[in-house]
Amino acid sequence: MMLPGLAISSARRMVAATVALALCMGSSAQAADKVRLILDWAWLPYHAAFLYARDRGYFTEAGLDVTIEQGRGSATSALMLAHGDFDLGHINITNAAQAIGKGLPLKTVAVYQHKTAAAFIGIKGKVKLTDAQSLKGLRVGSTPGGSDQFSLQVFSAVTKVEPSDMKIVSLNADAKNTALLTGTVDVISGDAPAFEAQVKAAGMEPEVLSIGDLGVPLIGFGFVANKAFLDKNGAAIPKFLRAARHGFADMAADPKAACEYMRVKVDALTPEQSCLIYLAGMARLSTPPTDPSWGHQTDEEWTKLVGALRAIGQIPDGMEPSAFYTHEFEP
Repeated sequence: MMLPGLAISSARRMVAATVALALCMGSSAQAADKVRLILDWAWLPYHAAFLYARDRGYFTEAGLDVTIEQGRGSATSALMLAHGDFDLGHINITNAAQAIGKGLPLKTVAVYQHKTAAAFIGIKGKVKLTDAQSLKGLRVGSTPGGSDQFSLQVFSAVTKVEPSDMKIVSLNADAKNTALLTGTVDVISGDAPAFEAQVKAAGMEPEVLSIGDLGVPLIGFGFVANKAFLDKNGAAIPKFLRAARHGFADMAADPKAACEYMRVKVDALTPEQSCLIYLAGMARLSTPPTDPSWGHQTDEEWTKLVGALRAIGQIPDGMEPSAFYTHEFEP
């Protein structure tokens, strides 16, 4: 039987411990850095990396409270990011560079896809795409105002194959695949992994001409920050990138599980085989998350990109590559 004095002392210690724990938890919650992330598009297979990082606790372990918002195209996400609606963006870096060139307060903090996914996609047996010249005279489905049309501008400046050398057919983004499969157009311009998956799902083999293979120095995906957030809370960015990288590693380790996870978690309706083809295509273009250089940007790639964008009037003369990116926060 416990003596009354001991019982009171024990009770006091329990209360003190409980209060201390509550204060500790409260302090931890307050210490968590809030990060608002905007994606490049509505849920796509490779977004599993971010949901993994959130749902498996990688962001929490890094001391971050991350909210994730779907996007409606990298150009639109860049505008929202610059406006201050979000802190970080997972977007197409070429679109980000275009936005920065127009004076938007953004800075690229990491790149993991150094080769653009932009390509011309046709169907084997119907067209043969060997080089830029092989596009002459073909009907090319392109989305006005879309990132593929912007890529087409840079492609023309580098290869000297003008849009007038092709028969450009204006199509909404969701109509391009149907136009290709039905023969309304000969090829479409867009991100290769997505359209490769759709063509294969229709029982055909895609014919792909990557503009990156033609010397067009566009950059693919990476992370861009609002400059005000950089100044105020830049220390959160390496933490975010390391946690996101963990999510990318999980996705790369088991793509099939990632596809199922997206189906269950966000009701992504992409068929499993198409999802796997999509992820494999993205992986081919990207630095593996297990590579120590994941996220690192090179001065050379930015010099080439800025030069290409300046050539088509998207970047003013005198604006140096260093205005577009920083190495300071790379993981």
